[in-house]
Amino acid sequence: MHFGAPVFLNALFLVPAVWLLFRWSRKRRVEAIRRFGNPDLIQHLAVDAVEEKARRKERLFLLALAGVVLALAHPEYGEKSRPVTRQGIDIVFAIDVSLSMLAEDLPPSRLDRAKGEVEGILGRLRGDRVGIVSFAGTTVPTCPPTVDYGAVRMLLGTLDAWAVPTGGTAIAKAIRRSAHMLETSEAASKAIVLLTDGEDHEGDVAAAASDAADMGIRVYCIGLGKPDGELIPLPEGIGTGFKRDDRGEFVVTKRMDEVLGEISEKTGGRYFALAEEPNALDRIVDALSGLEKSEFESRTLVVREERYAWFLVPATLLLVLEFALGTAGGARREAWSGRVE
Repeated sequence: MHFGAPVFLNALFLVPAVWLLFRWSRKRRVEAIRRFGNPDLIQHLAVDAVEEKARRKERLFLLALAGVVLALAHPEYGEKSRPVTRQGIDIVFAIDVSLSMLAEDLPPSRLDRAKGEVEGILGRLRGDRVGIVSFAGTTVPTCPPTVDYGAVRMLLGTLDAWAVPTGGTAIAKAIRRSAHMLETSEAASKAIVLLTDGEDHEGDVAAAASDAADMGIRVYCIGLGKPDGELIPLPEGIGTGFKRDDRGEFVVTKRMDEVLGEISEKTGGRYFALAEEPNALDRIVDALSGLEKSEFESRTLVVREERYAWFLVPATLLLVLEFALGTAGGARREAWSGRVE
């Protein structure tokens, strides 16, 4: 016998605790009865009947309580085999972590919203392999494609404006690095989800998108920020206020719809402007779900058989029987009625 949730077994201490409570209560009740009159008469008329009935009810209740606790612990006995097949696509999230992603025109910041979108997509995926590439002036392969969404979420939480040591924004490098991650994939459908404001300081974005398309990779772009621009707050440790250029002028960061739209069009993907599309998450998930899925692996999974019913059903019957016995007071009235006749 194995228990899937053994922590509930700690609740078995309730059985002796409740038994002691019953015993104390029964003792107090008997003492109260004895104070009413002649001890021999009271004993003959009521106490024995009350005591015996109370003990039976207590035993039934304690056994039922133990059965409920054991059922909650998920008892498992025996094993069964079932085939498991994983179907899905391969996805790489390319996330911009440059300083412009600290802009707050998409509260609380563009970067926080990007991470929130990825988290939302992860919550709806089933069987798809997922990887992460973070980028600014260069790229960092943060997480290789995996079905371990817990690990992906943990690494996603570590991303900030310090995740990539080189400043700037190199979208072409991000696309190429993401495509390289998918190069050996045998999936029928491969996708890059590019989360950025679209500002690029390196160029060659169109060529990188064309190369990805030649590899059969679709790029879905999620545009972060607003097209009219926003100042960039300086992160703690660099300074206070907002970022300035070499001439001392404030730097304004804008969402570049034209760049992101061109990338999506060249690769057969789609472009989503997050600020203007409140249901963008649903549309992104629908687009990814509509891609052809591959069967990656098929294996036999051995699982233990749940046997909670072995304890829950008897516990329920015991509780019904305990209730059917009525109250201890009913036993006393029956004994007294018999005496009157």
